[in-house]
Amino acid sequence: MVAQPRRIYVSGPMTGLPDHNFPAFHAAAARLREAGYEVINPAENFGGRTDLPRETYLRADVILVAQCEAIAMLPNWQESRGARLEYLLARELNLPVLDADTLQPLENPPVPTVGLHQLKLVKEAPGETVLDEAIRITDGARQSDYGHPRDDFSRTALMWTGILGGRLRDGAEVTAGDVPLCMIAVKLARQSHRHKRDNLVDIAGYSRTAAMVAGEE
Repeated sequence: MVAQPRRIYVSGPMTGLPDHNFPAFHAAAARLREAGYEVINPAENFGGRTDLPRETYLRADVILVAQCEAIAMLPNWQESRGARLEYLLARELNLPVLDADTLQPLENPPVPTVGLHQLKLVKEAPGETVLDEAIRITDGARQSDYGHPRDDFSRTALMWTGILGGRLRDGAEVTAGDVPLCMIAVKLARQSHRHKRDNLVDIAGYSRTAAMVAGEE
């Protein structure tokens, strides 16, 4: 007979959400504690600080998941890179996975397409050609993140048409100032498909380079 888990880790999205989604974490922790569980709530770690390096939180989270007997997933956890890692680690440790809202086993839990024991470094595939790597990348996570190239590029093309419309006449030239605007459009197109923090960071970076090209920095 499998023992009832007592210590549960709460996992879910934080980055980019209002108040880092702490209210949802605290509410789930309260429900679990009321039900008699010992709860590890990452929103309570480091006194609730949110200004530490990401790797600091990640190191603590990995250790805490390994010390728990189950994991409870908050809504939209699949959109969080950190929560996906915690879920994968929980699966590798054979931990029960609960729905943090219902406190019941997660319905239709997704099966990871790769386990930790199956991960390989690119350097471990010395026979991979440039073309092989390109195929692997465009078939994998990037298509999930950005959508099919037809859809991704169609969104981007619409924005580029607006940005470069005045340049599409005879004798007109694309300028250095147009480049960061076009790159921002690429990131906006991808962000509209799926939230990814890297897109927002890149948008901010390209905005700054646009100001630098304009001589404002």
